[in-house]
Amino acid sequence: MRERSKDLRVRRTLTSIRKSFYELVLEKNYNEISITELTDRAGINRKTFYLHYSSLDDLVKEIEEEIVSDILESIGSYAEAFDLPGCIKNFYIYLESCNEVQKKLLCDDHYSFFYESVTDSVLRSEPFAKFFERTDYPSIVRSYTISITFIYRDWLKGGRKIDFDTLTTQASNIVENGYAGVLKK
Repeated sequence: MRERSKDLRVRRTLTSIRKSFYELVLEKNYNEISITELTDRAGINRKTFYLHYSSLDDLVKEIEEEIVSDILESIGSYAEAFDLPGCIKNFYIYLESCNEVQKKLLCDDHYSFFYESVTDSVLRSEPFAKFFERTDYPSIVRSYTISITFIYRDWLKGGRKIDFDTLTTQASNIVENGYAGVLKK
């Protein structure tokens, strides 16, 4: 996150902008949110918003950076150790700990641009470098890692019909061993 003023008024304004944005995320798709609506809800004028952000995308980028940092804190050491099951389990634990807004940003189809940007940043990070160094096909590895989130998203959409431990175990099995890893024995 950028370095911000310690001034109480500035902190209150930024908090109000963020709170209002989160409320709008829960109510609307991103392309339906306007700066005018955001500033009205935050109780500030547009000029005040533009003192802090150049656009709504700038605010979103700041939120993305915070989430990327949180994800890397949760799973970075597992990635460095090339512990794929540890990455998956702790990523799912991270997703489970997310608030309603974060889950919508990361799991809702209307916010796929947000998820894609977060994913790209995570996968470009140092802890994930070795995942790509071990292959001549980094785009396939990227697609494979993206499937981890889609498994979680599908689990959410399906009403969480299997327990969390089974989800993490089976997601690890299928990602590590392909379809052969989840065949009935």
